[in-house]
Amino acid sequence: MEETKFAELNQEQLKEIKQLEDKLEVTLIAYDNAVLENQNSFGNTLE
Repeated sequence: MEETKFAELNQEQLKEIKQLEDKLEVTLIAYDNAVLENQNSFGNTLE
């Protein structure tokens, strides 16, 4: 099973992110691009 990883942010960093979200009216998310590349490679096999 694949391990789920979470960012370790302090309270000041979380506050800054929340302020950016409010200012931009968005919800910010993070993801591991390497995981997405692996998933896409399974669908791009040559016949």
